[in-house]
Amino acid sequence: MKKFLIRILMAAAMLFVLNWIYTKWFFKKDVAEHSDILELVWQVTEDSCRIVYLGESSNNTCGGQETDKRKISAYLGEYFPEVKTGDMTKAASHAQTYYYLLKNIPKKSTVETVVVTMNLRSFDARWIYSNLETPLRKQLVLMEKYPPLINRFLLALKAYPIRSEAELDSLTRQHWREDPLVFPYEFEWDNVYQWDSATAWQGRNNYEGQYDPKWTELVCHYIKSYGFFLTDDNPRLKDFDDIVALSRKRGWHLVFNLMAENVDKANCLVGKDLMYLMKHNHDYLMNRYGHLEGVTVVDNLNLVRDVNFIDQDWTTEHYYEEGRRIIAKNVAEALKAYYPDEYREIDLKCDEGHYFFGDDECQLDADTPYGPTLTLSADSLQEDWERVNVAFMMRQTDTLHKTQLVVSLLVAQDNAINACYDVKPQIQKIGAWDFATFDLPVDSTMRTAQQVRIFVQNPSKNAVQLRCMDISFRPAYLTPGIKGQSITR
Repeated sequence: MKKFLIRILMAAAMLFVLNWIYTKWFFKKDVAEHSDILELVWQVTEDSCRIVYLGESSNNTCGGQETDKRKISAYLGEYFPEVKTGDMTKAASHAQTYYYLLKNIPKKSTVETVVVTMNLRSFDARWIYSNLETPLRKQLVLMEKYPPLINRFLLALKAYPIRSEAELDSLTRQHWREDPLVFPYEFEWDNVYQWDSATAWQGRNNYEGQYDPKWTELVCHYIKSYGFFLTDDNPRLKDFDDIVALSRKRGWHLVFNLMAENVDKANCLVGKDLMYLMKHNHDYLMNRYGHLEGVTVVDNLNLVRDVNFIDQDWTTEHYYEEGRRIIAKNVAEALKAYYPDEYREIDLKCDEGHYFFGDDECQLDADTPYGPTLTLSADSLQEDWERVNVAFMMRQTDTLHKTQLVVSLLVAQDNAINACYDVKPQIQKIGAWDFATFDLPVDSTMRTAQQVRIFVQNPSKNAVQLRCMDISFRPAYLTPGIKGQSITR
């Protein structure tokens, strides 16, 4: 028995020495080759960062012609120049990746606040069963809780989920067929598979009213990316729950950064049914995490207009500079609660043709029927402007009001042509803030008018509250099917 124990101790000592040798001389080389994601943790630790931003390609993707190509995290750091801010950015990452990164931050690090990207699309089957998952999971093996040498053996044994592209595609389609779509009204299809198939078969017309295969394909992309009803059994939720638990254990301020989606295009292409699902999933996440102690959820869902999305032929959270700055500013406003003395105001750079009427609320009723108004002369409309996106937040206490978006064109003295669009179909909530978005043409009548005015009106005695009026003119080259990229994640 004594000899047996000695042999066990000798084996343990040998493993200890081998692990030390491996860690000392070989581990970093293997990390560089197989798990360079771990180097992100080392970098923020070495830089003594106090704020750490975790993101996927939305953080560092920029337009090819931009002069300022900085990350969202870099713009965020501008608001807190005296607080060291770093990022851990890895393309295709999601909550599970972020959890592994966070748990590998040394316990004695300087990290105080973590900002974690939350993509609405990442809860969809197409992302959960993406063919990018196998290489991503391989990256995490060397970050497991075991000694580095053990992790290296696990990597050699391929101890991580390996699924073929066909298997992943089959799992995705299984969810599209079996996961029910839940609406508060009668809906024609039971699941995404039926919805997508019917849309592809029927086809969709473009702005000119003509059948367009590229337009149809894009509509189907939006249906498959956002056409799901988020429930408690979604596997992505466990990863975010783990991040909450870890942050509490470490004493970090935790900020979930719910990213902006292209709601302008989603509403234009698909309409109220998809908007209902997107809003439900948004509300689910806000309710699940927004009320937890020590957790802040920054809500960016509808804050970036279509003109600021780089990819026009696919669903991504890739923004031009103005979009990245909008996200950074909104996150900075949340972090101001933790760093009030270090916060510095920065003017938000808006592109030409983008007009925004602040966060101040105004009430619209019979006594004050008109909201903030954008007034332009027709000659100020640029030649390449083809569409205009108008979005705003609204709160209603009932549905008896008569709120409309109005585009008023003064064509001669005291002679105006008004185009009115009903707001109520898009505002689903009672007694809470909701948003509406409109995609409207910049046509010849608008260009020849003496004056163009865009505003929201409610001549009813039943009042509504309005805020965040956001108007953005869009050039022709952003029309789907003309120019765009197809980037999966």
